[in-house]
Amino acid sequence: MNKQIIRWFFPGVATVMFITFLIALLQDYIPPNFQEFMSNITGSLSFCIMLTLVLISVRPKAIEKKLGLTDMYEVHAWMAMVLPVTLLIHVTIRWSGIENILNFNLTNTSILGYIGLITLIVVVLTGIFVLSDTIIKKSKKLMNFKGNANRNMYLWLHRFAIVSVIAIHFHVYNVSYLLENTAFRFLTSFYTIFVLGWYFLFKLKLGRLPKYEVVRRSKISPKIHEIELKPMDGNRLDYIAGQYGFFRFVDSPVKSEAHPFSFSSAPSFNKDSVIVMIQEDGDFTSTLDDVKEGDKVTIEGPYGNFYPKDVRQSNEPMVLLSGGIGVTPSLSVLREEIANNSNRRIVFIWGVATEEQLMYYDELEKIAEKYPNFSHHIIFSNEEVEGFPHGFVDNDFIQKEGLKEYYETASWHICGPPPMLAAAKNLLKENNVTEQQANIEEFSF
Repeated sequence: MNKQIIRWFFPGVATVMFITFLIALLQDYIPPNFQEFMSNITGSLSFCIMLTLVLISVRPKAIEKKLGLTDMYEVHAWMAMVLPVTLLIHVTIRWSGIENILNFNLTNTSILGYIGLITLIVVVLTGIFVLSDTIIKKSKKLMNFKGNANRNMYLWLHRFAIVSVIAIHFHVYNVSYLLENTAFRFLTSFYTIFVLGWYFLFKLKLGRLPKYEVVRRSKISPKIHEIELKPMDGNRLDYIAGQYGFFRFVDSPVKSEAHPFSFSSAPSFNKDSVIVMIQEDGDFTSTLDDVKEGDKVTIEGPYGNFYPKDVRQSNEPMVLLSGGIGVTPSLSVLREEIANNSNRRIVFIWGVATEEQLMYYDELEKIAEKYPNFSHHIIFSNEEVEGFPHGFVDNDFIQKEGLKEYYETASWHICGPPPMLAAAKNLLKENNVTEQQANIEEFSF
């Protein structure tokens, strides 16, 4: 199914809930005027959006496999931006103007409404300015603020969404004209219990994930750590090359909040362990020097579709295009292909900033010696390195390296930092690389 269609799945869920609320409301209550009608519409719609946002946070696997977690969270971000608008309309009408919101005329209904509103403001602000870059990515100052923020603290604040949902649920229960509306109250409870039940089951499952033990940690460059983990129960999770998981250090000096990292290992070769490469870049990764052998970790996942089934089952050419630490899933795919004695044409393109960031070059050279269908092409952007081109991966570079034919014939697998991804997307678009040929992994959450 087309990704653009699947992107509408969650807005569709919110819409279906909203329609059922509207039908139940109008069967028992006819608003006396347009303002009252708009208040009911925007209030109901706000609650449906809130429930859907919680639903997205449990990362439903069936949708993630079709849409991808990054796109799923982008839908989450856009729906979260609609929510303040609908909620503002609702409370402005309900309290007869913004100025009256601060009068604090307290009743059971208004107290619950205030709790829901205040916690929701906290949730929206933390989501916009720290946990997502959908709105702020064009502002250097706001992106710097996000990069320097204590993400763990803001994640906990963001979880006030659950408090907000519960408060709004009971707020609805105390609205006078809904006290006798059995259908509306039933739907409110049913949707709330269903979504929160799924959420708490998801959290319970996370708490019961099997543990892995750190068996090796090394620093392969000044800011890149390589960590190997083995399952303590002997059962390594089943993942596909190029995928990623959420890693939580549960018995370690390192902060315990889960973070997404790509596997760099090949599942067919590293059958009893997983390996990840992590770049120091933020409050969490800066503590990785504290990781020690024997530390315990849980892994939730896997996620991602960087190396889809149709590509794995074909023998068509493949281009692995990476920027910086985005090379991790590309290395995983390359190692998997080599582990399976692939004879397909594999083009490995890697844009690196400085020479100290170049890793595994000896491994790439050995693969090139052994597999004539493999070639690697490295370019440095921030410094000139003897024997390598200087600049960026663009049309000129592709042309000089003799790779132009692969725009038409190869599948393209791309991962890297946001500026590199933006440039790569434009490169593919300019050269008519189809959506079916492109497999892009981007972490924007």
